[in-house]
Amino acid sequence: MLLLHISDTHLGSRRYDKEFREQDVFDVFTQLVEIAVKEHVKAVIHSGDLFDVYKPGNKALKFFVDSTKPLRDKGIHFINIPGDHDTPKVKEELYPQRLLGESLGLIKVIMGDQGPKFIELNEDGLRVKIYGIRHMSNVYKDALQELLSSIKPDGDRNVLMLHQGIREFLPYDESWQLELGSLPSGFQYYACGHLHSRRLHNLPGGGKLAISGSPEIIREEEIKGWSELGKGAFLIDLSKKEAEVLPLNVKVRLQKVININVDSVEQDIANIRRSIESEMLENNLIDSKKRPILHVVLKGDSIKRGTAIKKLASLQDFAEFYRIYKDETEDPRKPVDAPDNAGTVRELMESYLRSQGYNDDEVKLVLEIIEKHDSDEADELLRKFAELRK
Repeated sequence: MLLLHISDTHLGSRRYDKEFREQDVFDVFTQLVEIAVKEHVKAVIHSGDLFDVYKPGNKALKFFVDSTKPLRDKGIHFINIPGDHDTPKVKEELYPQRLLGESLGLIKVIMGDQGPKFIELNEDGLRVKIYGIRHMSNVYKDALQELLSSIKPDGDRNVLMLHQGIREFLPYDESWQLELGSLPSGFQYYACGHLHSRRLHNLPGGGKLAISGSPEIIREEEIKGWSELGKGAFLIDLSKKEAEVLPLNVKVRLQKVININVDSVEQDIANIRRSIESEMLENNLIDSKKRPILHVVLKGDSIKRGTAIKKLASLQDFAEFYRIYKDETEDPRKPVDAPDNAGTVRELMESYLRSQGYNDDEVKLVLEIIEKHDSDEADELLRKFAELRK
């Protein structure tokens, strides 16, 4: 039996408030549906964050209904657990999955703490049970652990779907709800969501834990993971006791974090353009109508920042969109520390000049020039100062 594991599709996401970004998310989802049909899978299992918000717009809802029709036509089940983005922020509100599942019968939803505890699939005498638990926040850590402890898998093959922060992968305060050691045993495959970069981990007690990641680059932090492992889905073969897992990639719009120095904007942009054309060719994107998104890290002298930003407009010649991701420009002038004790104007000026690298002789001359700026001695003092600075 074959399953296709996907997650974190975030339908309706519209990064930078750009319509083309919403379409990018739709396009990769369409590719996933095509993969499922092509591979003749029994079911698509989606590990949460189907939508970007728990009240998706009509456009996102209609897209999901229309785009998954090929699955229904082929008898391919769509099984989902809600993620944190799918979770209502108001108690009285409904999960969008309940509308699609209970009301329209388009998908199968597993909540874990209500409704069916599992979905059973049968093929050629093989019983596969899909268990799942909806996303539960830090407030419900204990309840989550109780639910995990209560699961007793008894299928010929068993799959557990989760959408949680896992301590070993998110070791930050308040970011995780469970640890690998707290996972129940007896599952051949642990289908996880929440993290946006792919991971495949063999558990000591047996079974494979897989985080399928988001199929589209949602945030710039995901670019590195995409370049190393790709984006897409995991194809799971459960015909044997040990699950066989194959990553399948989708084509996404190229995104890059680029460094541009304010002193060499034109040359940097020319080099970046050549690099991007080479990368698009390497990733078989050269004929794509999707031009790249560029996240600019600006470096150099902050005094020249304004002029450099105007020159960045030429990025639009080959990029769909660019933004200042990080401004790392710096003021080359040395900061002036106020003297410990307020003094005379002369003392303040001495302190400032020394902070700028002038030696004692130079400081003395500068102060004399200032004092005698309207006297005949000023020209001679200026000549002396010029000699000292050579």
